[in-house]
Amino acid sequence: MPKITRRESKDGSPISVDELEDRPSKRQRNSLAKVKCSGGNPCRSCARKPEGTECVYPYRDRKVQVQESYLNWLKREVALLKGKDVSEEDIVGQSSQTQHTPEDREEDDDSPERFGNVDVDLKNPLIEDKAWFVTDSASWQPIYIGEAACTAFGTRLRQFLNGNEPVAPLSRSKYSKHKAFLRMAAPAPRFEWPNRAYAHLLLKVALRFLGNDYHLMLRKSTIERMQEIYDTQKLDDPVFVCKLFALFSMGEMYSNRRLGSTKGPDVPGTGYFVQAMSLTQDMHEEASVVYVEALLIISLYSLALNRTKSAYTYAGMALRLCLTLGLHHNVPEGYTISAVEREHRIRVWWSVYIIDRMTSSKLGHPVTVQDSDIDVDLPSMDKLTPSEQEEFSDPSHLIAHVKLARISGDIISDIYGRSSQTKAFVQSVQKILRSLRTWAETLPASVQISQTKPLRYSSRNVASLHLCFNQCVILTTRPILFHVFKSCFQGQGAAAPSPTTMALADACIHAARSSNGLLTQLWIDAGMAIYGYFDAHYLFSSTIILMMSSILGTSNSDADREAVDTASDIMESIVKDGNLPAAGFYEHFLEIRKVMLEFADRSTNGNGNGPAQPMDHIAELLVMPGSAADLGLDDSDGQQNPLVDNNNNSAFLTQSRLNNPSIEDFLTQVDIHHGVPVGMEMAGNNTISTPGPWSNGLISTGWLFE
Repeated sequence: MPKITRRESKDGSPISVDELEDRPSKRQRNSLAKVKCSGGNPCRSCARKPEGTECVYPYRDRKVQVQESYLNWLKREVALLKGKDVSEEDIVGQSSQTQHTPEDREEDDDSPERFGNVDVDLKNPLIEDKAWFVTDSASWQPIYIGEAACTAFGTRLRQFLNGNEPVAPLSRSKYSKHKAFLRMAAPAPRFEWPNRAYAHLLLKVALRFLGNDYHLMLRKSTIERMQEIYDTQKLDDPVFVCKLFALFSMGEMYSNRRLGSTKGPDVPGTGYFVQAMSLTQDMHEEASVVYVEALLIISLYSLALNRTKSAYTYAGMALRLCLTLGLHHNVPEGYTISAVEREHRIRVWWSVYIIDRMTSSKLGHPVTVQDSDIDVDLPSMDKLTPSEQEEFSDPSHLIAHVKLARISGDIISDIYGRSSQTKAFVQSVQKILRSLRTWAETLPASVQISQTKPLRYSSRNVASLHLCFNQCVILTTRPILFHVFKSCFQGQGAAAPSPTTMALADACIHAARSSNGLLTQLWIDAGMAIYGYFDAHYLFSSTIILMMSSILGTSNSDADREAVDTASDIMESIVKDGNLPAAGFYEHFLEIRKVMLEFADRSTNGNGNGPAQPMDHIAELLVMPGSAADLGLDDSDGQQNPLVDNNNNSAFLTQSRLNNPSIEDFLTQVDIHHGVPVGMEMAGNNTISTPGPWSNGLISTGWLFE
């Protein structure tokens, strides 16, 4: 306890600082008299003075060290007292809630004073500005060195002891090798190669569907190497041959024909895929970029086989091998690596990143790598000659896909992650919708969809990109639509959702309608991937939302029911064609529709939970233009949507409902208190919660991302 100094006169009244400054203090008098103060009141020295002499202990302005967090707390208290009248009870309560113990403040404090004489500005001497790559005579590609590895520390130490001269890490060539570890078949498998012309056609089809979404090969070099194999009949690179057969399987699958390798009811391309798998080696110790590409293609075809866990696993393997190769870092200048190979590494990394995020999203698993761990450039055509640019596609599409993949990672962690239950849900929705809106506003013209009726898209890849965007909007706002849906059919005591909540639910419905209309147009244009995974997935996801909308009794319910019937017919058709993912989705869809119709019948007849809110009131809040043209089905003329202005990005936002005035207010809202924006509060106890496997069994894991 600090010593409490007395600052009063004999009568006990306080003495001002000015008074103390105007007269000699007791300390001064005793100091002049060379007398030590005895203490007490009055002290022995003052008692001997003439009557009227005051015995005053002067105010000593001592220097004390306090934590910065404590000072900040004091400032907040002063601001609180100056800003409004606060009762003593409020002050005590506030103090008890916000006061920190010295131990707490010490743990939270990272000010220089806390660390004493430690060099607080010291940077990690083991981490350089650029990632650490070395060259090795045993490998043609730069070798990435992780700074946290003990062997890396040993190399750094040797480098310092050697006078800071560059020292290459010791070669790690001593590890057990055996053909069995590579899973190489013996004797070598016999391959059924497609004829040369058909092989070229299969590669072109694979590029048409995948070439812009992902970078899976150097276009010109791959065709030249394939041509060389047909000319020389040499199969000296089994990894490249594995990748070729995987590409053949993708090309035949997207050609929508049961020809070539497939016999019987298998998915087109299965025969080529089996041959690719027979060549798949566990080359984890000798990984290469080509090996990563092969794993990516295997992952994508596994989705067509509805082997979603296998797809997730192969994508994860590709990602981890990318980390060992250092593809998530830029290779510093000065290494013997061409501009083509440098750009190739960049694009392969981002392709792995996209596919890993997509497969994680489909299964509801957390992302494998955090964005903060990545410091590699985005795809670009800079520093490439016109001849070298022929190896790559336009980077704008891949960049847009990368940005969507980043947002999907935020959706997984912030909306559906288990740790998100401790965060402000509405705040997370706001953050993600801001990102989606920015993505839409900055979309290059080359990857936009013309907002005419029917919808016009420049390529199948552009349509896939917009389907992915719509799915991100659906995943973000679907919990809110579920909340609105429940509130409409709860007891009469349930409070009406706020206009902002209804606007967010409306955005979910419009994203579903946009996906549904685009998929229908793809079906009409013969552009749908009959055996693909993602088209079936997006069709199922959007149709569930439209089923919910169709029984809300809005002015657009009839159009939504018609869209559901159309989607059902398309889904049934591709199931009959042999689409394995669609078969599972269609079975799930039939069960949902059966229960939904029974539920709607009970609500209409009053035999079950009736709607708590009048349907006409919901119709007013969910303002959705209702016509077949909104689904992109009306091709009678090419008139522009009357809701759309000349700016195609604005038109895109209009279609996605992200420029709804209520949503605009929500996205610009900064006064978020406990995670609930102003105007977003729910009356009573009707708070928005994220449906999840841990929320009283309201919804199963499969519902979250399908």
